[in-house]
Amino acid sequence: MRLRAPYNARDMSSVREPFGQVAVRKGLVTQTQVTEALARQKTIAATGAAHKLIGMIMLEMGALGTTELIDVLREMSSPVPPRPLP
Repeated sequence: MRLRAPYNARDMSSVREPFGQVAVRKGLVTQTQVTEALARQKTIAATGAAHKLIGMIMLEMGALGTTELIDVLREMSSPVPPRPLP
């Protein structure tokens, strides 16, 4: 008998691809740019400043334009297709 995971466990079928991975997959940025944006995000957090989303950091860096940012967000907000059961 298969037991259900605790209610707070992540349901892997609904885990979304991170913003940076989507942007790289779509060819909008490089992995190096994502790494730099994540480093900036960590630095910002270390100062105690309010959390800044990676997309906004990449926009400020000039790595993404507004249209590309919206394109990534649109894709991320689309429904996740169900995964087939093993």
